[in-house]
Amino acid sequence: MAEPEKDYEMLNIEGVYAILNGELEKAIKLFEEAIKMEENCFESLCNLGKTYLLKEEYEKAIEFFEKSLEKNPQFVETLHNLGVTYSRMKDLDKAISYYQKVVEINEKYFESWYNIANSYYEKGELQEAIKYYKKAVEANPNFADALFNLGNTYRELQQYDLAKSAYRAILKIRQDDAAVYYNLGYVLQITDDLDGAIKNNLLAIRLDEKYLKAMINLGIAYQSKGDIAEAKEWFEKTLKIDPELEIAKNKLQELKE
Repeated sequence: MAEPEKDYEMLNIEGVYAILNGELEKAIKLFEEAIKMEENCFESLCNLGKTYLLKEEYEKAIEFFEKSLEKNPQFVETLHNLGVTYSRMKDLDKAISYYQKVVEINEKYFESWYNIANSYYEKGELQEAIKYYKKAVEANPNFADALFNLGNTYRELQQYDLAKSAYRAILKIRQDDAAVYYNLGYVLQITDDLDGAIKNNLLAIRLDEKYLKAMINLGIAYQSKGDIAEAKEWFEKTLKIDPELEIAKNKLQELKE
């Protein structure tokens, strides 16, 4: 029995599954076949662009994204991926311009707000980055990555109370990320809340038992509290995992002096 002829939508779906399975050359063939079949093929052109983006063939990706926009200038997925492509090419201003086009069309497209923020962060414009991380969170209040980067940016600007608030907002959403507990612990330690720092570093280590930075900071927090035995124990645990870690060796030496 002959296999039924595939239509445009089926070819497009199969191409997407090929991408998900890492079969990029197969995906290209499927999308090319789909494009021949459908005049208004902006989705397949976008998907073909995304495939070349994954292959890091950026000029080809741009070529197909632009063809997609010729068919549908308002297709936000294409606009967003053009932003991603220019970001990978380190043309951050052009990347921002495409992300801005996305959010002008759909202000709830939180990934574009987030990528605008990341672009400004990469440009060293931290206040602008904060502005757009907030926009990303407004568009999606459960967007933990935006809250995490917001906290990190506040921390870099030494706005520690705001950093704490951002990290704590993540913990209301999810409690499975060791880095969030570590970063909150780090800020608490800087602001002399040693008990809070100890609690959060312990939670980080519970999730990742080889989290060396959390173990070092735990040792330092105990040392600051005058609990030398606990401090020594944590520095020694760190050296069991990485015997060459200089900071742990130096801290142990301090405790002996």
